[in-house]
Amino acid sequence: MGKYASWSDFERNAPIAYEEKATADAYRTGMNGIAPPGMKVKEGRVTHYRDGVTGKGDDMVAGYKRAMFE
Repeated sequence: MGKYASWSDFERNAPIAYEEKATADAYRTGMNGIAPPGMKVKEGRVTHYRDGVTGKGDDMVAGYKRAMFE
């Protein structure tokens, strides 16, 4: 939460940033970057990741709130 000035700023902007940056391409690039030599991430995993992120920005904020605050 360091780059946000307040909780309301985080709650308003984090879901947008999450959905814009947590893309299937970002996941593919990251996983292929740590893959063993000669291997690459399965496309089914990339699709599953993409489907799991789409529309879930508000859920991410709610989970962060539950995890970090009483």
